[in-house]
Amino acid sequence: MSYDYEVMGVYSHSTKFEYKTRDDGSSYRNSTYWFVRKRDDDVFEVRPLDGRHLPSGVIKLIPREEFLKFYTPELSYYQNNPLNCLESLQKKVCMGRRLFNMDRLDEAEREFLDAVLVVDEEVGGDEEEEGLADVYAEQRKFTHLRDMLDKLLNTSEEFRETERHRFNDFGMDLRKQEQFDDSIRYYTKALEVNELDENLHFNIARAYHGKKRFDECRGHLHKALEINPEMDEAKGFLRALDAEESEEDRKAGRRPRKKEGSREEKKEGKKPAPPGSKVYDLKF
Repeated sequence: MSYDYEVMGVYSHSTKFEYKTRDDGSSYRNSTYWFVRKRDDDVFEVRPLDGRHLPSGVIKLIPREEFLKFYTPELSYYQNNPLNCLESLQKKVCMGRRLFNMDRLDEAEREFLDAVLVVDEEVGGDEEEEGLADVYAEQRKFTHLRDMLDKLLNTSEEFRETERHRFNDFGMDLRKQEQFDDSIRYYTKALEVNELDENLHFNIARAYHGKKRFDECRGHLHKALEINPEMDEAKGFLRALDAEESEEDRKAGRRPRKKEGSREEKKEGKKPAPPGSKVYDLKF
């Protein structure tokens, strides 16, 4: 049944993940916005949002590889583009299933439900005749509706935590395929949910290393160690990064860059690893 598909919220679509700056200093992206549901691990259902920020009825099925490459989560979309009907609908849903019925919904709320609770042709039958809002008055589907509204309004901490893990998993999948830009895009979104996760900083450092952007790599490793000074993986990565840069300097005939070690190693009285030292395996 289509109402069992997992609602993932709003995602932006762009062939380039880059921000531009307006005259007032705010940033924006040239992209379109889509309402996304997950059909299974390999197929995602997307529908474009119209000028009123509602999903249209045009459904596209996107394979996982294409979805990860071109679609970016926008958890705060409906916070940045508030809909009165969405907020009022959530309030009515919070009043409980018994009080949620078509007589209490205004035209805008009904239109929103019809847009987001699209039913596939395979459902059909009595459920189509009954009306989507009436269908969702049934307890299991009503709970699903309530959870979906919390997701869209970005008010569910449980959902945000779930998405953080999802974005991290997407980032790892992309990094293993050496699609480092797309990997960094998802790790960045995960850090927007929780910037104090040392593992996310470590993972995005690995992606930056894959792009040979060593300054960003080092910065995130230091951040990971600020959060967790006992993170041995980050310490080892920093020592190996120093050794790798020293080896590149030697091959290029450059004077070796001064290695001061990480702030955490200074506290422990450790010295940076010497050139060529295989303290940490960078072939992840």
